[in-house]
Amino acid sequence: MNNVKQIRFIATNFYNLQGLRAVPLGLCLLLVTLWANRLQGPARDFFVPVLGLIGSLLLLFAVDRYYLHAFGRVQRTAESRRLEWLISVVGGILALCAFWLDITFKLPVSLLGLVFAAGLVADYIRITWLVKGHYLLYYPLGGFLMAGVSILQLLGVPNWWQIFGLKSQLLGITIVIGIFTMIAGIWGHIFLARTLPSRMEIDNDNSI
Repeated sequence: MNNVKQIRFIATNFYNLQGLRAVPLGLCLLLVTLWANRLQGPARDFFVPVLGLIGSLLLLFAVDRYYLHAFGRVQRTAESRRLEWLISVVGGILALCAFWLDITFKLPVSLLGLVFAAGLVADYIRITWLVKGHYLLYYPLGGFLMAGVSILQLLGVPNWWQIFGLKSQLLGITIVIGIFTMIAGIWGHIFLARTLPSRMEIDNDNSI
């Protein structure tokens, strides 16, 4: 990599581009959503969610070991960490509030989906603001997709989630979030793998 902006972009967003970390989260979300969709009445057995959580943590540990072995580690700047933590905290609080409102009131929109869409756009701005000159278009594309799905009822598509055998709009939104999380994670990993040579490639003198 002889492009200075590209090197700065990778160094600044190194952790965010390790997209395989998002795959276990997306899988866990899908598993829990499908489990919740099959419930008849209040949940009494939480074996499936607990199993999904444990499996996701194990996969996340394996992914972390893979990235450490294949690409090493980059120390993030204090500015980058502060901005990331701020967005994460604010986004987490808004997501919890949106989730509560979605399960409490029968709204024609999904506030959780809209918060997720806004989070993607905010994360995109954060990533491109710190280092100019490079763009990960799946962030804004995902944001527009999530916003569109979240207002489908307002657009004249009532009960769209029933087409997929789901019981509620909230379950439909979480399914979409889970699928997008995995796709975006794989997309980010492919970008990282194509841009940054792994340690094995460097050892074999095949660095780019």
